[in-house]
Amino acid sequence: MQNQRGQIPWYDERAGFFGRGYLKEYSNYLTKERTLTEVNFLEKTLQLRCGDKILDCPCGHGRHSIELSRRSYNVTGQDLNSFFIQEAKKEASHLKTAPHWIKGDMREIPFEDEFDVALCLFSSFGYLENDNEDQKFLNQIAIALKENGKFVLDVINRNRFIRLYKKRRWKQLHDGSIVISENNFDQITGRNLEKRVRIWKNGMREEVSHFVRMYTIPELVVMLRTAGFVPYQTFGDYSGEPITFFSKRYIFIAKKI
Repeated sequence: MQNQRGQIPWYDERAGFFGRGYLKEYSNYLTKERTLTEVNFLEKTLQLRCGDKILDCPCGHGRHSIELSRRSYNVTGQDLNSFFIQEAKKEASHLKTAPHWIKGDMREIPFEDEFDVALCLFSSFGYLENDNEDQKFLNQIAIALKENGKFVLDVINRNRFIRLYKKRRWKQLHDGSIVISENNFDQITGRNLEKRVRIWKNGMREEVSHFVRMYTIPELVVMLRTAGFVPYQTFGDYSGEPITFFSKRYIFIAKKI
């Protein structure tokens, strides 16, 4: 997959951001405890029923899909990147009923009126080349859902990001590796270009980029409604607290009409 200029998009695993380095960098954050907290929230808030059909897109390495399958939901996970799909398959190999995995672009979901619930979690929205492409994804989610199907959209709180904005950051991973980030937020487009240098403990060095559109709440509401959704609940985190300037997330619960 290439963009109009023939370049590999940053979100394609061939560009380097997503892959084994990503899992290593985020291992401190993507813990089993975090996954359990998030899935518990989803079960309670969505009032999930045994056997509900759930689409997780993009599913990444499958941490939500696998836990939901473990709880007897009928889960399909879709992601563009083969590495993540293979990691998810390995992790789910012990399950009696594993998720159904699909490798594919989030703008091309091969289902219609199929699912009771759809999920887009951990700031996986806003990755595409422009707002129209992001809208295509929401439109596809609506097509894939049954009438009155529920959709969960979870993205970073733009207001908090701007309030705490720093041009340069660095963090040390648990094994001593270092990640150095340089941000460039465009006030006109609402997009943040982040260039990262991963310096691993063994001395190896990776340079990758992360380019994401950070939407305001009114923008997200308009896009959801354009796709055929009615947003009916919002939260600022997975404990169920409301959205504030200080909350980490925008979590929307919407229903297909």
